Amino acid sequence: MDGKLQNNPQRLTELRGKIDAVDESIHHLLMQRANVIDELIKVKGAATMKGAAFWPGREASMMLTLAQRHTGSLPLGMVVHIWRDIISTFTYLQANYTVHLSGQGDTDVIRDMARFQFGFTVPFQSHTDAQSALQAAIDEGNALVVLALSGQSCWWQHLNSANGFGIMARLPVIGTGKPQLDAFVVAPPISDPVPFDWRAYTGTIADQNQLDDWTGGETLAIEPGDDGKLHALIAIAVGGTAPKSLLDIRAVGGYFAPVAQSG
Repeated sequence: MDGKLQNNPQRLTELRGKIDAVDESIHHLLMQRANVIDELIKVKGAATMKGAAFWPGREASMMLTLAQRHTGSLPLGMVVHIWRDIISTFTYLQANYTVHLSGQGDTDVIRDMARFQFGFTVPFQSHTDAQSALQAAIDEGNALVVLALSGQSCWWQHLNSANGFGIMARLPVIGTGKPQLDAFVVAPPISDPVPFDWRAYTGTIADQNQLDDWTGGETLAIEPGDDGKLHALIAIAVGGTAPKSLLDIRAVGGYFAPVAQSG
């Protein structure tokens, strides 16, 4: 600490008073935001909230705006974490939901990533495997699932038009400096059309190396499914096209590009 400040107790008291005033303002703003959400619930009606409370496009826009205006010594990752907690909590107030997790793979890392994304207000529920977690969310209806891309028994084969669940986001939304995995948030049908940066598709292929030379997007994973076929999960950017070698192709949601962290 600066020696001048150490020898200036009056200035220290002034600075601590400023911190207290800022903290009080933040608290009042959060309570004000809660009042707006209460009005929003009244206008929309509790019966219509459900999955409509999930707005991945709006959330991505908010994160991008936050990153673009952020300056100073405060780490952007910490600010994003706070905003993610705020967004998830207020979404939970609009329509209660649960985040389901698989007990397969590196569960500690997945849970940390999920907590970074959804905070501590939203309840989590763990399951023995990815399919169990997905099925629990489907049965619940208004729920989310966080699943690692690899080592999770080809979970994307179970995303279909019958249950309506699809990919909503790709994690991590921003690098935090901690060990992380490639993971996805799977959600129920969302009421508003979402113009994702990347559209996700799945389909079957005859050979493990069939998509190696594909340049129209990104091959995320190829794993054997319950039916013995190889199921690929791919992502196509805006304007791109799917590889012709992918059979029985179907859309399974999408995601926005991660928040860029500078410095």
